[in-house]
Amino acid sequence: MPLPWKALDMGNLPLPVDLSATGKILAVSPAEAARLMGIGRTMLYELIGTGKLRTAKFGSRRLVTLRAIEECLAAHELPQ
Repeated sequence: MPLPWKALDMGNLPLPVDLSATGKILAVSPAEAARLMGIGRTMLYELIGTGKLRTAKFGSRRLVTLRAIEECLAAHELPQ
């Protein structure tokens, strides 16, 4: 049974897209997550390693949910 994902070309990075009824993107690759967050891959993997950014793993494939990205960014916001 095929996975409910297809790759769309977003620049040089394929972006997994949820094909559910909402058509909403749920998760991206670590490289795409770093690009969305405006940080480098090294910093992204440091956040993953320290547990500050949660990921999901399917076999050897690691994905970062958009919810995890939002939570990580919110946790690092400076008070105004």
